[in-house]
Amino acid sequence: MPTKAATNSLIHRALLLGVALLLLTTPLSAQLSNDVRVKALGKRLMCMCGCNQLLGECNHVGCTVSTAMLKKLEERVGRNESDDLILQGFVQEYGAKVLAQPPASGFTLLAWVMPFAALIGGFFIVRGVLLRWRHEPVPESAAPTASPELRARAAAEADRDDWGGGN
Repeated sequence: MPTKAATNSLIHRALLLGVALLLLTTPLSAQLSNDVRVKALGKRLMCMCGCNQLLGECNHVGCTVSTAMLKKLEERVGRNESDDLILQGFVQEYGAKVLAQPPASGFTLLAWVMPFAALIGGFFIVRGVLLRWRHEPVPESAAPTASPELRARAAAEADRDDWGGGN
């Protein structure tokens, strides 16, 4: 049976090993969470080199713009700035066109809603026209009606032709 001193020594070594592992893995987990945030924010920003791709997905070989933007993004994430503050910083530097999805307010909200509103409005207009055509009475023949004098004259000529009174 181990002595009390040996047991205490074993416990101290286990605790020391646990603390050492905790200290070694904490920076790794913080770095991993920062990388996840950088990737997530990189999908919300556009690369400003003119390729019209997301910042995290710019595939130009040697693109200096995306490299610089990603470095700024990593620095700001490393300083533990909030996502909104980081995005606003990029908007101030590059303008609203840096955002992959424009904010849903003001004119941009109208631009998102108008196509759907126009489609629905067009549907109801076409439906109304079709219903009106369906219930509109069909006009009778548009032949002009003859005056009583013309009818009498036509009848007299028909009688004359029937009895051989003509040529």
